[in-house]
Amino acid sequence: MIRQRFSTARVPVRRTGMTLMEVMLSLTIMLIALAAIGQLVNMGSDHGLQARMNARGGRLAQAKMAEIEGGVYPISGGGSGTFDGDDSDWSWTVDPQAQAPPNLYLVTITVSHAYRGSPFTITLSQMLFDPTMMGSASQAEQPSTNDVTAATATSGTGGTGGINGTNGTTGGSSP
Repeated sequence: MIRQRFSTARVPVRRTGMTLMEVMLSLTIMLIALAAIGQLVNMGSDHGLQARMNARGGRLAQAKMAEIEGGVYPISGGGSGTFDGDDSDWSWTVDPQAQAPPNLYLVTITVSHAYRGSPFTITLSQMLFDPTMMGSASQAEQPSTNDVTAATATSGTGGTGGINGTNGTTGGSSP
């Protein structure tokens, strides 16, 4: 019979794992990273909300400018108010400033909304003629029959004739 000899001495076995200190260090790094990622998510959502408010405020300001340009609200008086419907928490002000030519105004529209306790403001400025002073095509005067016959009599078919300048002279040469 064959006897096998076994050694009773234990050979130290190296375990391939992580120590408690390594686990604690990796958990600490992960928690710090999660806190930083949470802050980035909050910043991203705040910037997204601010972009939506910029877009909405810009559209509201453009709509109010179109109303003023169309004559719904008078330019010369200015004014302020709130929007209707879903935009009732947005307010607007109109500040017209008369310019050198008559009936020309620099219209500044300010649209504001309360955002986290402070006002969020969009401003739009545009030069506009007073629409109440502008005429329509139906109000234009018809040329008199004398003007029409004079214009047809002086026009030629050769291409060299016509009216030159503003004094009404005819011919191919300029004065």
